[in-house]
Amino acid sequence: MQVKVSLFALACAALSAHAVDTTVLNFQVSTDGISWVNHLEVGARATLVQCRLVVSFVSSETTRPVGLASLFVQPTVSNWRSGNQLLPFSTSGTNGSGGSVPDLVGLNAPYGRISPFASTGPGDGDPYFGHVQNLGGAQYLRIARSSITNWVGQGPTSGAGAANNTNGSGGLAITQRAFGNVTPDDPPFRSGSRDLVVFKFAVLLEDAIGGRLVSVSAQMESLTRDFQTGDRVVTWFADLGDTFGQTRTSAMINGASILVIPAPGVGGVLGGLVTLGVVAFRRKRALRLV
Repeated sequence: MQVKVSLFALACAALSAHAVDTTVLNFQVSTDGISWVNHLEVGARATLVQCRLVVSFVSSETTRPVGLASLFVQPTVSNWRSGNQLLPFSTSGTNGSGGSVPDLVGLNAPYGRISPFASTGPGDGDPYFGHVQNLGGAQYLRIARSSITNWVGQGPTSGAGAANNTNGSGGLAITQRAFGNVTPDDPPFRSGSRDLVVFKFAVLLEDAIGGRLVSVSAQMESLTRDFQTGDRVVTWFADLGDTFGQTRTSAMINGASILVIPAPGVGGVLGGLVTLGVVAFRRKRALRLV
């Protein structure tokens, strides 16, 4: 009998064995907004793929935080082509007042930061934006504020210029108010530390030829940098009286993959090469979890 073990389950087991507090960032993809997986295969035609970020606190200790406090991240999509599109975010999920969108299922679900993880946000003149950039001969889509034009980890490392893009402050602000600071106008405090859906976006993959492997992930350097240690961190509320997120953890990122199948007539060798790419991608991710 073949037993299937998820990457998240392997990560939990490995981290628990070493008694390390960490936050697992798990990217998932879907073609219907209902069934979410870490790998999809789609045809080389205009295909809408929804993507989401799910976070979980992992520890071998018996104590658990009561809720997520803060996470800054810049999702990326590799092997981006000129015909591809990032679908617009819902206005309420990107405005300066920090609005959010509900976590709905299906193809008509709104895109943006999921309620209540949008307690702060960029100004209306600096909205979240899909930057298309070339890195090492490959083209990427990177989601961050429109003013964060540098690739992740590039630019000044200190001063005001460090926001673009080395200190991690220019990405998506996945934050919620402390329990004691929630007002009647705010969405309710979201308790829990496992399987929290915090962000959704969608891409239209349009390619007449196809035959490529697309990775949906994030660079570790895009996370918030602790100003004292320099480490990339995620913060959690230790208890309901915690007002700023006392529990600080490291992070592990599990990306998702999308295999774009070649159009008829170009399958042959190209299809074989892409299949090998999927095997290598999965093997690389497995090695990271050991």
